[in-house]
Amino acid sequence: MSQNNAVYKGFRVSAKVRHAAAPAHSEMVQHRFLATATITQMSAGMGSRRLVPPMIQHDADTPHVAIEMALSSAREVIDRMSTFVKSR
Repeated sequence: MSQNNAVYKGFRVSAKVRHAAAPAHSEMVQHRFLATATITQMSAGMGSRRLVPPMIQHDADTPHVAIEMALSSAREVIDRMSTFVKSR
């Protein structure tokens, strides 16, 4: 089972997975899964929910792989945000 929620550097990273639409021109039926990650900043009050860029969506042959790819990309986005804040 894939873990689709985690806290990373003060941000909650979540991924949702669904069946991806098959291309219209495809003759073969392939089961594809699309995972979309979101980042929520954790704080004492309400966190501010941020949708990550569209590139954080990943599709794969299995739900587990799609989720892992989306979460990994979300952690990379957080790392870049952390580096930007530190360099200010």
